[in-house]
Amino acid sequence: MKLSIFSILSLPIIIFASCTPDNNGNTATYKDQAFTEHFRQTSGVVAMDGGASIPLNDGRSLFLYGDSYINNYDPGTETVPCLFQVRNAGQTYNINDPSQQSTLTGTGSPASYFQLGTDNDYWFWPQHGYQQGDTVYVFLSRIHHTGGPGGFAFEGVDSNYIAKILYPALTVVGYSLLPSRNGINFGMSVIKEGNQCYVYGKKNNGFGNDVFVARFQADNIYGAWEFRTANGWSANATSAVSFHDEFTSSFSFCKVNNKYAMFTTEFSVGCDQGKIIYSQVADVPYGPFTNRKEIWILDDTLQGHYPFFYLVEPHPEFTSNSELLVTYCINGYGTCVETCNNNRMDPDVYRLKAIRIPYNALQ
Repeated sequence: MKLSIFSILSLPIIIFASCTPDNNGNTATYKDQAFTEHFRQTSGVVAMDGGASIPLNDGRSLFLYGDSYINNYDPGTETVPCLFQVRNAGQTYNINDPSQQSTLTGTGSPASYFQLGTDNDYWFWPQHGYQQGDTVYVFLSRIHHTGGPGGFAFEGVDSNYIAKILYPALTVVGYSLLPSRNGINFGMSVIKEGNQCYVYGKKNNGFGNDVFVARFQADNIYGAWEFRTANGWSANATSAVSFHDEFTSSFSFCKVNNKYAMFTTEFSVGCDQGKIIYSQVADVPYGPFTNRKEIWILDDTLQGHYPFFYLVEPHPEFTSNSELLVTYCINGYGTCVETCNNNRMDPDVYRLKAIRIPYNALQ
């Protein structure tokens, strides 16, 4: 099983065959089969998880992936090996024509896009970020393999790193370690408004995740941050107050149609253990987020079973017909269905899936 830092270190979709009105007269969420097809490539990144995206100034969008398969699709069997090659990768999509794509990897071994040093027991999983002038900043979580058996033998190390990427070539030119912010893992989502960025983070509380928000000037990510408290903002991270607490394996935020939307997933650590994506909305970036609703129930069943899924990610730059593009990851079917046979598997069991959520549903 290939696992993601966003779901593990922290330790909802009604099925419609087509776009039909719901009981409130709104257009219902539906599977965007056309956009899902853009992830079903036979070269470049052919299978992946993650999928946070950063709109770029030249009409491209930079997608950031975790463990990924690169150029190893066998057209004869329509399969890939059961084990990925790189710990992270990037991919650009033309926003107006997503079929125009370019894969971003590194020069190391493995050729991960983000890599610090040569010790492969340490690696990065990318989170979210933003563009500022000729630089793209990406939040990274650094992971360490503990040497134990199984897919859970890893742990997070250090606080957040920032990757500095030169635009428009999108060459990684350096890494910086941010100071610890009271154990909060920031970078899950970034909303840039003018020269101010709101960045969201979480901290495990033993029963779920406390969610926090900070803000900083976009042109000085390494400068002073402010953290949302019960009564305002503070320069002290220990004064930060959680505005949301939920037993969920992932969450994300975006601004859409003058509202701030939060997406969470039903807790999932294996097959048949969660299938719902939820939405909530607020008038300001720090909440309160209200009107919680089931916005989608997974339809990605195999032999009657639901997959291990996580990482719901909104992509406002791909808005069409007042419908928000949202993706999520599936990661096999665990012990319910064996998907690795003779060391090969169908890449569709480890690819992003896309849905469209009407603005009217995010009220």
